[in-house]
Amino acid sequence: MGRFSLLVLMMPFFALAQGGEPVFKVKADGLKLFPETQTLYQNISQRFKLTGTGLSSIDTVIFAGGTARWKDSMLVLKPTKSKTVLLKIYGKAVEGQKPLLLMNEFFVQKFVEPKPNVDGVDNDSVIHRMKVVAQGYVNVPIKPDKELKRYSYKVLSFQLQTSRIGIIDTFKANSNRMTYAMRDAIDKMSDGSVIQVNNIRYIMGYDTFTIEQPLRVYIRNDTIVKF
Repeated sequence: MGRFSLLVLMMPFFALAQGGEPVFKVKADGLKLFPETQTLYQNISQRFKLTGTGLSSIDTVIFAGGTARWKDSMLVLKPTKSKTVLLKIYGKAVEGQKPLLLMNEFFVQKFVEPKPNVDGVDNDSVIHRMKVVAQGYVNVPIKPDKELKRYSYKVLSFQLQTSRIGIIDTFKANSNRMTYAMRDAIDKMSDGSVIQVNNIRYIMGYDTFTIEQPLRVYIRNDTIVKF
């Protein structure tokens, strides 16, 4: 398979390749990855910082079962296969042989898509009209913890559909917060009406994802008690 070289800031040229290579003994003073982990997620990029005395002598990076590239002086690995993948980093040839500076096996798990919410309210649930009018944030939780529903990945955009007297209006926002036009439309909705959030685009590391499953929330009008 073809090789290519990239120049990353002050780092030397590195050739990234995939395929079979002779395996040599790992040098005791070889490289280390940070963070230290044995788990990666399928089709999700993970950034690593390389440390060690062999950093300046890197020649070839082989990542069987995925792609490897340099970005901002970091090694970015993205596994495309499940189960296990193998990373091998070789140094420059010495007496015709490239020393193996690092060899690391990762276990690859399937990525579970987060469940989005509107102001902490889940799909097919009820939200008070004034709450969404005042806030109107669409969240894609980083963790499945119920107490951290608003701790979100960065939302790039989403679409919102509202209905009134049989007419469906469609809006688009380019952030995680509903636009004024969206919140104004919701403010005029009657009790029991439904809003639907579609095509939520969010970013995780270097990767962008779209949640295609609609997020539906029912509107409840607040009751004003007069004394």
